[in-house]
Amino acid sequence: MLPEIFIIKLLDPLYKALMKVLVYHKIASKKQFEKQIHYLKNNYEIINPLLLEDYINNRIPLPENALMITFDDGDFSIYRNAYPILKAEKIPAIIFVITGLIGTNRPFWWDEIEYFIEGKEGRAKVWEVKKWSNTNREIFLKRLRKESNKQELEYRQLSLTELREMHDSGIVIANHSHTHPMFDQCSLEELENEIKISSNKLKKLNFISDAFAYPNGNFSRKSERTLKEAGMKLVFLFDHKINRGTINPFRISRLVVNDTTPIWKFKFILSGIHSRILPITKLIGKIYRKIKK
Repeated sequence: MLPEIFIIKLLDPLYKALMKVLVYHKIASKKQFEKQIHYLKNNYEIINPLLLEDYINNRIPLPENALMITFDDGDFSIYRNAYPILKAEKIPAIIFVITGLIGTNRPFWWDEIEYFIEGKEGRAKVWEVKKWSNTNREIFLKRLRKESNKQELEYRQLSLTELREMHDSGIVIANHSHTHPMFDQCSLEELENEIKISSNKLKKLNFISDAFAYPNGNFSRKSERTLKEAGMKLVFLFDHKINRGTINPFRISRLVVNDTTPIWKFKFILSGIHSRILPITKLIGKIYRKIKK
């Protein structure tokens, strides 16, 4: 009896899932991404964000096996490798863009850190900086650029023309802040500026300005309140969970995947079991590393 109860508890997300939302970043493997899209198309009802808004505001039921595809940061590889597949398969999706990078050759700031500080040290520094105040993060980046002997890093970002092309094909372009700070490390003034600048830019470009994804998933009560006051309608997390029961429009859960995830693991993540056991495996890994030291 006990094993059966354990299995039921483990598989609980399968039966109570109201909607699953996937979040991607860079898409390097076109072939693997295409396999994932074919699997999703055959097993889920991939919805447009407008359906989610109807469900929240008007209580219009979501289709069975509802799923949404999202991309954070607006990496150029989305246009190059993901968009042709989404367009061919007529799959809706949302791209949350960093408005300050549109049409530039400026890199993502975390890539800059790993460029200037190479190897494990650079990767560790990125995680460290994400815990700093936004002011300290900006000061550190300026100093890093100034003191390095390396040339400044350049990175091809999405152009306005490319964003418009995707938008005209049914891809929603939405808000991921102006400079990608950690929203739990920002002052109220910094939060208001980030939201105001990015929202105004998206409005001017006729893109969606009231759907938002937290940079790195970091949020606080202050940031949530500020987004509400700014008129945001849909706010997405980065918590590797499934939406069950009533959806809080300011805390929409997403499952983290990437283009290299093999299909067996992709299915495992979508089942909801992966997000249940991940905290346990992380804890075991943490204990193991402490013992090893």
